[in-house]
Amino acid sequence: MQVAAAQAAPENVRAFIQEYFDAWKGTDEDKILAYYSDDVVLQLPTGTLEGKIAVRDNFVRPFIAAFPGNVHSIRNLAHAKNLVAVEWSFDAVHKGDFGKIVATGKKVQVPGCSFYEYDLGSRKIPAGRIYFDFATLLRQIGAGA
Repeated sequence: MQVAAAQAAPENVRAFIQEYFDAWKGTDEDKILAYYSDDVVLQLPTGTLEGKIAVRDNFVRPFIAAFPGNVHSIRNLAHAKNLVAVEWSFDAVHKGDFGKIVATGKKVQVPGCSFYEYDLGSRKIPAGRIYFDFATLLRQIGAGA
């Protein structure tokens, strides 16, 4: 008889995701990138990023430059073995350029949901699907207004 692998305790999964979200509060890209496996694949509203370099250049750097000190607040969290679903809120102030949009100083609050594959042993995220309304974010910083 085959024994199923044990599922991680909810408090351990929540603590891991909270640590990951807390890393985003700063501007230390290495601290954020430490949570991703080298071959990470992230699906975002703007497209799919493959590998740490793509994630760094097209996701981490733009967001920490434009929204330093941002806060991801966990609203709800559910998990299964190696998969976690997180409903969250992104709160920040637009303090740096975001693409071609110069800093506006405007506050943003964008709800979203992410599904992360995770490995608590290595404390890495090998894949994620991050859903949020990118148009709402742009509208809140005054793009196209």
